[in-house]
Amino acid sequence: MNLSGSTVVITGAGSGIGLATAELVARRGARVVLTDRSADVVRPQAERIAELTGSEAEFRALDVTDGAAVEEVMGSVGTIDHLFTCASGAVVAPFEELTEARVRQFFEVKWWGQYRCLRAALPYVPKETGSVTLVSGYLYRKVDPGYFAFAAVNGAVEAAVKSLAIELAPLRVNAVAPGPTDTHAHLMSPEEHGAYRAEIARLLPVGRPGSAEEVAHAAAYLMENTFTTGTTLDVDGGKR
Repeated sequence: MNLSGSTVVITGAGSGIGLATAELVARRGARVVLTDRSADVVRPQAERIAELTGSEAEFRALDVTDGAAVEEVMGSVGTIDHLFTCASGAVVAPFEELTEARVRQFFEVKWWGQYRCLRAALPYVPKETGSVTLVSGYLYRKVDPGYFAFAAVNGAVEAAVKSLAIELAPLRVNAVAPGPTDTHAHLMSPEEHGAYRAEIARLLPVGRPGSAEEVAHAAAYLMENTFTTGTTLDVDGGKR
């Protein structure tokens, strides 16, 4: 199966993995709907992708913590052949320093946000041919200190994928689990970015962090391969 002529909705598409996936599926001929919290961020990206690829690229402002907004946006698209729920956040701290409020806020985006998007999109996704791809991450089965909230959310996502692939069949439900991915260079000084890359290179068998484009390739695979469901696909550079 290829993506030409299909409609792909992506949350968290203003930057990073979501944006890279939007560009990739547009290059493969899909109509792509980019969503992100800020219209000012996602509008120029949709315009750039449309000009670059010649495919239809739309945008919607969407805060995935707002259930009514999620339902409105999903209902505005029409048929959704593939949904990729990439909106997330971050909370990193030793468990004893984490407040309940910070953990709840993270769950609100990465767990409940994916839940809301899936629930709202379901009436518009053709079960026989459609797919849903959630986002987990290596920080569940391959944990690091300080990432309790990630481990908890990612574990919930991976358990949900196995259950939903059976319950929603024949709709295909999968997840992609990125490893350390170099998507935050713009938030670091050159020195900090160099130190980050050197540390990740020391830890991973491939000797470098991943790129957003490499994770996007995995997400597109999960949309296109019609014999894959109930799977969490690790794209982690051999993280062990």
